[in-house]
Amino acid sequence: MIAGNYRNVFIGPLLLVSILAFPEISTPGPDADLSGTWTLTIETPMGISNPVLTLWKSGGGYVGSYESRRGKRVVEDVVVEGQTFSFRMMVSMPMGDFDMVYKGSIEGEKISGTIGNPMGEIAFVGKRSQ
Repeated sequence: MIAGNYRNVFIGPLLLVSILAFPEISTPGPDADLSGTWTLTIETPMGISNPVLTLWKSGGGYVGSYESRRGKRVVEDVVVEGQTFSFRMMVSMPMGDFDMVYKGSIEGEKISGTIGNPMGEIAFVGKRSQ
């Protein structure tokens, strides 16, 4: 009977210490900062393209523009969650208008990801220039 009481006295504090020793694994970090001017590199079947993506914080989110050989466009629906991001923009082509959806990750002054369009996906990388 006495041995059983010692076991309870020993196991209780040991259990408490083991619970406190392990940090919460699923704690998300703060959202990365996507604001700035980003020079992108996109390899397309028509050659390498270097559009400029400019984003800034406004209200509770981001707004921005995208400038390429085809002109300047508005960036919409910018979402940043942790180290990942996404945004979209409407593109007008001779065959019609369609959405281009960018999804990627932020690592300091660099971004990388994919661009989704009706014909599939293509990779991009980018570097913050300002």
